[in-house]
Amino acid sequence: MRKIVKTGATALMLVCMGSNVYAAAATASGCARPADMNALRTAAMQQRLMVAALSCGESQSYNQFVRSYQTELQASDKNLQAYFRRVNGKTGTADYHAYKTRLANASSMAVINDSVGYCASAKASFQEALGSKLQLVSFTSQAVIDQRFVPCPITTASASNDTAKKAPVAPRTRPAQRSVSAQGGNVAQR
Repeated sequence: MRKIVKTGATALMLVCMGSNVYAAAATASGCARPADMNALRTAAMQQRLMVAALSCGESQSYNQFVRSYQTELQASDKNLQAYFRRVNGKTGTADYHAYKTRLANASSMAVINDSVGYCASAKASFQEALGSKLQLVSFTSQAVIDQRFVPCPITTASASNDTAKKAPVAPRTRPAQRSVSAQGGNVAQR
């Protein structure tokens, strides 16, 4: 009986160690955890709506949006900062600011290219966010983000080494050097 318990404990320890190594590899590769992906999408949506507030006369709607989702927006922003610092500790804070600036610039360009479509899409997004009691993560789940942000693979403890996916390799460029696709009207379409 003791041998079975020892064998079971050893097996459990090896599984935990393997999971920790896998998690460390995923973190080192720069992949985005689910909370990171949510934070990236939330930032994309918030920047899009902020530009709409300034460019489409939707300041009142934007202020109501921020007040309604204030706690979730703050938590998401902390997750976003933590993600960029985890990916590149030296330039993480600068990368975070650069990402948000690129999102705002891309949205501004989308307004310039199609102000009527952009503003109509943003107004529909405000109505969706403010007209129902959606959680922020549900509201932002369809936001478009740069494809270079790779989600971490999801594995279970029961997955064998043969079926477990390897962590994706992060791009060699720093996040501050990446381009962000225009957010435009595509973000709010479902």
